[in-house]
Amino acid sequence: MVETVLARLRAATSEAQLRLETRLDLIERIAIPDERRRLVERFQALHLGAEGVMAPLLSGIVGLGYAGRRRSVELASDLAVLGGQTQSGRRIATPSNAAEAMGRLYVLETMTQSAKAVARQVTARGMNMRGLSFLDPYGAETGERWRKFVLILEREGSVSEKAGDDMVRGAVTGFVQAERWLCDTASALPVAPATTSA
Repeated sequence: MVETVLARLRAATSEAQLRLETRLDLIERIAIPDERRRLVERFQALHLGAEGVMAPLLSGIVGLGYAGRRRSVELASDLAVLGGQTQSGRRIATPSNAAEAMGRLYVLETMTQSAKAVARQVTARGMNMRGLSFLDPYGAETGERWRKFVLILEREGSVSEKAGDDMVRGAVTGFVQAERWLCDTASALPVAPATTSA
């Protein structure tokens, strides 16, 4: 049986995704006001940097609607609510092609899926959702948007063996970068100029 693109991506990134989620420990950090603000600052910087290098490669992909999948504006609004500082984009390595960029987007979309579950836990524990709208950006459309995204992943990743390989490489790199920017010591993270937000 031929392995799907999604199955390849999941197999290649499962350990990295689990490590990221464990290190982030979102529920505990959200419960502490200063940590919540710092967390949103880091997410905003990550998304802004990623969007700057991915947009030129993904904006033309049929059916993707990439502009509607960008999170940096919502994160900036969340930061304003929390009294945080709008961040410049982090230095993110530029994908070599659209397939690799799709692999990076897979990471961000997977994180969005996981974040919705976190939002439910926050509410279930009686905590407020102040400054956390980015955890559930698609609302009731989350499932449908994910299904559409997977169809496009399969289409784009099945064009050639190289496209599938590039997509996997992009996803692996994306999780490594996400862990670095979201979890590592802030002083070790260089910040790109604000113009990265293109």
